[in-house]
Amino acid sequence: MAESPGSAPTWRSSFPAMGTRIDIIGWGGDGMAIVNAVVGVVARHEDMWSVFRPSSEVSRLNDAVASTVGGGGASRCGADCAQGGPGLVVSEETDCLLRDALALTEATGGAFNPLIGPLVAAWDVKAMRAAYIAGAPLPPAPSERVVEAALRASSWGLLSRVGERRWAMGVPGESAGGVDAPSPSLDLGGIAKGYTADACRDLAVAMGARGVLVSVGTSSVSVFGTRADGSSWRAGLRDPHGGPTSVAGVVELPADGMASLSTSGDNLGPLGGVRADPVVGRAAGPVSDPRARETRRETSAGGGRVFDHHIIDPRTGYPANAGVRQVSVVASSGVLAEALSTALLVDPSIDISDVAARWARVTGAPASAKVVGLVRAEQS
Repeated sequence: MAESPGSAPTWRSSFPAMGTRIDIIGWGGDGMAIVNAVVGVVARHEDMWSVFRPSSEVSRLNDAVASTVGGGGASRCGADCAQGGPGLVVSEETDCLLRDALALTEATGGAFNPLIGPLVAAWDVKAMRAAYIAGAPLPPAPSERVVEAALRASSWGLLSRVGERRWAMGVPGESAGGVDAPSPSLDLGGIAKGYTADACRDLAVAMGARGVLVSVGTSSVSVFGTRADGSSWRAGLRDPHGGPTSVAGVVELPADGMASLSTSGDNLGPLGGVRADPVVGRAAGPVSDPRARETRRETSAGGGRVFDHHIIDPRTGYPANAGVRQVSVVASSGVLAEALSTALLVDPSIDISDVAARWARVTGAPASAKVVGLVRAEQS
């Protein structure tokens, strides 16, 4: 006799992976077997795409171009590069994800860009976050020439498919103003979590789950069916203006048939509470927070920085100043939802219907997306 909502037991599991926590809850099928299979999928994806694992395909692709930029000439990508021409031969899943990444970068006009690594490094986002949380002065802003060099190294046109499952990254143009461009750095983390959430959900359904929710780091959620009691799956949207557990809204999934949800946000908020010119970084507007006043004094002396937040706009090379703190998107694909939530964070004027239409032409499958949450910065 088939299980029905309300009569089937619910199974769930949580485990650390991909630099975050994976949660899965569902009903129907063999819960233990499903969870074990999902753990295997996540482990395989992390092995392929983690920038923190030297053996991953992403790391090997980055190493290949790094060795070239470094002047040694000898690529470190191994036998895959030595046979059949330049570039690295990757797995089918990585090939698919790379093609998706380029298609969505083009569709969003570069607002989503998996090669933004050099810009993040130039602005030293990690140190910026640490200083802000500690209440310390923010580290010095990079010079305009350093930003220009990092922007050249972050050009998505450097990544190209040069053969069947073979990918290569080009070397940035010659130095300008005496500053050499850093090595390009690919990071698929912006869409890999959405891809993984969808893959785990689909596997669970294939193994007999009647309803399932997969959450990768709370920012990427994929669902199928309903909860065991027949009610809809519900995902809370964090309130970036409130505490760690504050909720700004709740989304029932699937929403209009779309079962993948992605949320991208700036968890720190406007650094210093002021806006900055995206070209020269000049502070403007009132400052009330003591830390902001200190930062502004440093900026006037040429030593600090004041800007909206730590999210970098890959099109300009400077911190985004669209006044958006958090965006949540539901879509027919986790990859599409991830790219759109990231892109809309720096440019809320992006036409998501146009991006979805372009995505549909690339994938050959119907695609749809809509914004279910957008939180703007509070005006000081």
